[in-house]
Amino acid sequence: MGAAAISMQILSDTAENRRGVDAVLQAATDYHLLVEGAPPTEAHVDDFFTSHPPGFTAADLFPLGFLAGDQLIGVGGVLRRWNAANKAIIGLLVFDPAWRGGGRGRAAVGLIEALARSWDGIDTLRVAVVVSNAGALDFWRKVGFVETGEVKSKYGPFVADIVILEKPIGIKQEDGK
Repeated sequence: MGAAAISMQILSDTAENRRGVDAVLQAATDYHLLVEGAPPTEAHVDDFFTSHPPGFTAADLFPLGFLAGDQLIGVGGVLRRWNAANKAIIGLLVFDPAWRGGGRGRAAVGLIEALARSWDGIDTLRVAVVVSNAGALDFWRKVGFVETGEVKSKYGPFVADIVILEKPIGIKQEDGK
């Protein structure tokens, strides 16, 4: 299926969605090995649906599913108002390897941008990329993200430092203006 055929939905925390997210994460073990040095676990699924930093609530967390027809082929997550009132951060964007390529990642970023633009006051998207994932750095640059100069020393489960990139996305227009 072509990239134009993908859609995005905010995933509720249901048993069916947990199975789907787990299937995508297990298929994308290569990603987890690259950035964490270990395969995904059940805790990754829990974090996908429930983990948010102190000072944020579940209402700020948007677990996303990317679909080809009815099939979940990728997952992502966005946290609203991260680091500043006008920003949101993409915490994850990963596809089942069988569905990588064909412009699907670019299409997914476009769908995320549209979602973020629908939120009052959000005009910038951020993403944090583990430097061991060189392909992801290239991807985010190709879709218009630029390094901010911020580098976070490796922490938590990550095997390398983390580079922060941002992209201005415009702002929600009131009354069609």
